[in-house]
Amino acid sequence: MSSELKYRVSLTAKNYYNSSKERVDWEGVSNELRMPIPKALEYFDESICGIRQRSISESQDWGIETLTALKSFTETYFQHCMSVEDWILVGKYMNSCHSDCVAKMWALGKFRMTPILFEQITEYRDAGLLWPTICRNTADCTPDILRIAYATSNKETLYQSKRPKAKFRISKHQHWSREEDARLVELLSQYGNGNDVDWNYISKTLGHSKNACRYRRILLRPQIQGARGSSIDTDHGASSSDSPSLGIEYLLN
Repeated sequence: MSSELKYRVSLTAKNYYNSSKERVDWEGVSNELRMPIPKALEYFDESICGIRQRSISESQDWGIETLTALKSFTETYFQHCMSVEDWILVGKYMNSCHSDCVAKMWALGKFRMTPILFEQITEYRDAGLLWPTICRNTADCTPDILRIAYATSNKETLYQSKRPKAKFRISKHQHWSREEDARLVELLSQYGNGNDVDWNYISKTLGHSKNACRYRRILLRPQIQGARGSSIDTDHGASSSDSPSLGIEYLLN
């Protein structure tokens, strides 16, 4: 039955694939199959329908429509501390690497719009400046983050209200498994020599972005140092879900 559902969901998703957006209209799939979107995503298998995952890293400008879709889906269906499996579903929904979705939501949650910044952006917009230029002059983030923060803010509420509490917490490092931690420690012992690290190879081997691998190395520093000259102890390479102290949590807007 599960195999039959995989084919049914995957082939239906193929019919609802939007080539301009490079992702599936999962609302349409859900309505046709009369199945909740998260459940449909669980059965979806891109290898069956031939939909290729798009390459869009966390450091790129995703565009306000794509970022809004990511934020809306995540906050609608996962109002809690999310697991690895939850983020994999988010990745399927966005047709992007789940680790990049984590990083993008983390960046969005970390960014804070202030009254002064809001006024600066308004002045630049009135002067006809484009968002990439405004971003370079005002904030250390990508233009899509700045645009969505500006679009959902106004001067009056910024002066009157405090920063809203998070609907859920998000850790930039929570999407690493125990096996991935152990593999990272092993790869760094083989291909890392001080600051001379082959991050391209390590990133491709693990399926995580280079930035994510660098952040994880900082958290696993004791294990990495212990691995030099000895065998890897995977019990110490626990994922952040097993060891909450590994993940630095940020409030999400």
